[in-house]
Amino acid sequence: MEETEVHEARKTLKNIRAGLRLLSDAGGVDLRQASLLCRDVGRLLSGLRDTDVCLATLQSFPESLAAAAEPLMAKLRARRAELHESAAPDAEARKEIRADLDGVEKALRELDPAGFTDAGLRRAMDSSRETGEKRYRKLIEAPAPERFHDVRKAAKRELYQRRYLEEARRGADSRIPLLEELSEHLGRHQDLWVLREVAAELGELRGDLADAIDKAIGQEQEESLG
Repeated sequence: MEETEVHEARKTLKNIRAGLRLLSDAGGVDLRQASLLCRDVGRLLSGLRDTDVCLATLQSFPESLAAAAEPLMAKLRARRAELHESAAPDAEARKEIRADLDGVEKALRELDPAGFTDAGLRRAMDSSRETGEKRYRKLIEAPAPERFHDVRKAAKRELYQRRYLEEARRGADSRIPLLEELSEHLGRHQDLWVLREVAAELGELRGDLADAIDKAIGQEQEESLG
């Protein structure tokens, strides 16, 4: 799979999960199993995605770091080639994935539209917002990588849900631009942390490259908390 295909597939699955959560909270229905099926399919691509993130993030660094980054780039390219072979699902795995996605579709088709009122949808959105704000307060109290990631997940979920409703209601949602900006900074922060962890795992977190990664992480933390 190409880098863009991996990214789009995982993004689509997360988008679907956000929609499932919105419907679950708004209509009082249990869609956890459908959400878990989407999660499991997405995890099949996580190794490829992390490697692609590392390569793309390295390429975004200044040209002056090219020589310092090249040993890590070479190892990442080799890892991606290996993952491309091992992550490609065989016929049986494709059959299981198809069955999982069919299960999600079946769960959605069985929902009763009458069970989703404006009041229920507003209540679900309020719940998503409160979750994100609670996590953000905890992040400010004690910044830590896992808390940045928790806030990112909550912000992305609320963003996807608000986009669903904005399209359905054909009206602008003033909170969407704020969530988009926050998600961008938190996404960049997460990508840098993944790069840092993978570089350490491969024995390449050192010298100018390590300094550049840590500096970039600090900058994104400031933007996210500003």
